[in-house]
Amino acid sequence: MFGCSSLSINTTDKKTLFARTMDFTMEPDSKVVIVPRKYGIRLLEEKNEVTISNPYAFIGMGSTDLASPVLYDGVNEKGLMGAMLYYATFATYSDKPKEGTRGINPIYVVSQVLGSCVTVDDVVEKLGAFTLLTEANNILGFAPPLHYTFTDATGETIVIEPDRTGITIHRQTIGVMTNSPGYEWHQTNLRAYIGVTPHPPQDITMGNLKLTPFGQGAGGLGLPGDFTPSARFLRVAYWKKYTEQAKNETEGVTAMFHILSSVNIPKGVVLNKEGKTDYTIYTSAMCAQSKNYYFKLYDNSRISAISLFAEDLDSHDLITFEWDRKQDIKQLNVKS
Repeated sequence: MFGCSSLSINTTDKKTLFARTMDFTMEPDSKVVIVPRKYGIRLLEEKNEVTISNPYAFIGMGSTDLASPVLYDGVNEKGLMGAMLYYATFATYSDKPKEGTRGINPIYVVSQVLGSCVTVDDVVEKLGAFTLLTEANNILGFAPPLHYTFTDATGETIVIEPDRTGITIHRQTIGVMTNSPGYEWHQTNLRAYIGVTPHPPQDITMGNLKLTPFGQGAGGLGLPGDFTPSARFLRVAYWKKYTEQAKNETEGVTAMFHILSSVNIPKGVVLNKEGKTDYTIYTSAMCAQSKNYYFKLYDNSRISAISLFAEDLDSHDLITFEWDRKQDIKQLNVKS
């Protein structure tokens, strides 16, 4: 399983934020990567594949182990944000490019989009020129089944899913995404839970017996607590709707980490068929206006932040930040 959950929110001071979890059974050699302007992003892993110049710099979590940087998520200098998430058994790729398009490896989609797009309209137009191919990569050894979500500075969020009928683009979304099945199914499934609310149920009387809730939170009874994609989608959607709207970026980032804590997976509670543990390797958040990238790790729950504009965005080289896995605990007293 390559899990993951994502959401977007807006603050009262008109900041747009996007966040995601990364759930997996293995840890690729990942780091925070800043890709400077005009660095050049490949479409495929083929030896003679040319690179496409990226007019915009961007920052996110990813790997530099392949011919081009592979970003799992990120934000660019124009405020476009996005991520790739697993789409097992549903993602459908082609063996060769369709007429009038160029082939692209699915793992390069996020990097290509962040490097050249400003709005979700740009994303839709750009992806129309590509065909997602079944080209494997050296990190996983196969072409991972993926779907994508992007949010621009206006707060509009789209979901892009390569299905058997072609690339499906969902424009009217609630700004939440997890994994399979498709987005339309998740959105329909929400209708079964519209009675779940933060409000306590009313007391009732049965004969001479008055029945009252055991305690606070009874309005949420029925919200599933497992780690399936459908259950995680419901919890993130519920928390997003009812969490108090943040006033600013800092409050927004704090809120998003709280919301995604509802779907964080500790080691050992979800196992795959081989007995390996799926867990939340990292959680990230980013802001379209400030271009700040925030993240915390499974082993270090302190939130770290990196600003895109604090670096030379016309550099000829990638700028990377390694993970600090040591748990950062603030000691408030010292034994004398």
